[in-house]
Amino acid sequence: PLLWRTVGPNLSAGRVQSAALLLVVLREREIRAFDPREYWDVTAGLATEAGEELSAIHPVGGKKKFDLPDEGSATAVVDRVRPGPWRVTEVRKSERKEKPPAPFRTSTLQQAASAKLGFSPARTMQLAQGLYEAGHITYMRTDSTNLSNDALGQIGNVVESEFGKQYHQVRKFAAQSQGAQEAHEAIRPSAASTTPAQMTSTLDRDQHRLYEIIWQRTMASQMAEAVYDQTSVDIESNGVTFRATGRILKFDGYLRAYSVRGDDDPEEADNLLPELADGDLLTLRSLEPAQHFTQPPPRYTEATLVREMEKVGIGRPSTYSPTVKTLIDRDYVRKIDGRRLQPTPRGEVVTEQLETHFPEVVDLNFTARMEGTLDEIAEGKKEMPPVVRDFFQSFTSHVEEQADKMTRPERPTDMTCPECGRPVVKKFGKHGLWFLSCSGWPECKWSQQLDEEGNPLPDPEGTGEPCPECGSELVAKTGRFGPFVGCSNYPDCKY
Repeated sequence: PLLWRTVGPNLSAGRVQSAALLLVVLREREIRAFDPREYWDVTAGLATEAGEELSAIHPVGGKKKFDLPDEGSATAVVDRVRPGPWRVTEVRKSERKEKPPAPFRTSTLQQAASAKLGFSPARTMQLAQGLYEAGHITYMRTDSTNLSNDALGQIGNVVESEFGKQYHQVRKFAAQSQGAQEAHEAIRPSAASTTPAQMTSTLDRDQHRLYEIIWQRTMASQMAEAVYDQTSVDIESNGVTFRATGRILKFDGYLRAYSVRGDDDPEEADNLLPELADGDLLTLRSLEPAQHFTQPPPRYTEATLVREMEKVGIGRPSTYSPTVKTLIDRDYVRKIDGRRLQPTPRGEVVTEQLETHFPEVVDLNFTARMEGTLDEIAEGKKEMPPVVRDFFQSFTSHVEEQADKMTRPERPTDMTCPECGRPVVKKFGKHGLWFLSCSGWPECKWSQQLDEEGNPLPDPEGTGEPCPECGSELVAKTGRFGPFVGCSNYPDCKY
C-alpha cells in the first residue's frame, strides 16, 4: 500500500522480486556510469615460405591490452615493424582437456533453453511441466545435479551403444549453488534409452526441442573429456612481439552429444595454424591498425538474471521463472533488443523508494540469509514461529514508521514556471512516467509530460473540432498508451 500511494496502483515488493529488480537496476546504473576507454591493436597478415597464411596481433592481450592507447601509438608500431624481418621466436604447444557440463538443474535448463532455443524461463518451465506430467523427464524444479545409480547405469549403456565405449566415463557432480536443496535428481529423461528421434511423433515441436537438449546434456554428462591441441606462436619484428593462437580438436568426447556453445558461454573458434618452428622467417602480406573501445557490462537476459539470482542466493528453482515474469508484468522491467532486460522508470523509482525506506528488502545478503534460515527450518534446525515472529514484529513497526516518511518521488530542476515564475519540480506520475510541475500547485496548474528519456513531449495540437461535452477545442495528445484526442479544457473537462 505504501507503493500504491507514492508510486502507482497495483504494485508489489518482496525480498526475492525486489532483490532481483535491484540487480537489473544496478546493472543499468553501471552502464550509464561507464566511461569507454579507447585502445588500438595491429593485425599482421603473414605467410610461410610454402604460402600458408596466418594472422598475428599486437598487443598480445592480457594486461598489455592498452599498450596502444591511441591512433598515433598504433601508427608508430606499424611504421616500426613494416620493414621486417618477421621471425618466429617461440612456439608453445599444449594439450587441453575440457570436461562436460553437469546435468541440468532448473536454473541451467532455463539458461540453456534461452540461449539455444530462445525460450523464456516461463516458457521453458511450461514445456518441462508437460514433459514431466507425461512421464518423459524427471521433476523439473531442482537444485541437484545428482543422478541415481539406476540412471547412471542406463545412461552408460546408451552412451556406449550410441557413441562407442571410448566415449563413456562415469561422473558425479557436486552441488553448485548456495544452499542447494537436493531432494530430487537432476533433470534427465525418465528413460535414457528413449532418444529424441524416437520422440518426434510423440511431442510437439517445442517440447521435442526441449527434450532433445535435456537428453543430449544428460548423455554428455557421462562422457569423456574433449581434447584439443592448443598452439601459441610469438612472432617478432624489430623488437615488437605479435602473437598467433590456434587450436584443433583431437578427440570430440562429450561434444559428440552436446555442445556448450550457445549456453551463454563465449564461443571459441577452432583455428588451425600452419606447422611453425623457432627461427622460421615469414613474409608480411598486410598490416592493419584497428580502433576499439571498452564496452559496458551487458544488460541481463532472463537467463543470465536467473544465473545471477542463483549465484547470490536469492530465490529457489520454483521461484526463478515467476519472479522474472512478475518484474515484466508489473512493468518494472521490459525487454529490449529482443531479450535484454532494461528497468523502466517505474522499476527504477520503486527500487529507489525501497533503497531509501526499506533497504533490507533489497539487500541481497538479507535475502540470501533468509533463504538460509528457511532451509534451517526445513531441516528441523530452527523453529518456524520464533523466526516469523521476530521478523514480523520488527518489519511491521518499520512499515508504520516509514508510512509518514515515504512520499511521492519529487526532484528539483533549474527551470522556472512559464506561467507564474515559481521553481519547477520533476514529479513521478501514477502512470509510470516523470512530468514537470509548478511547485505552486494547486494554485498554479502548469505541467508538462516527459517521455521515458526525460524529454518534454510536444505541446498538444489543436484539431479545430469542438468537444462534444463542453464545446472547447479538442487537441491531439500523447499519453502513456500512445496518441489520443482529448479536451483542451482538461482537467475541468475529462472528455
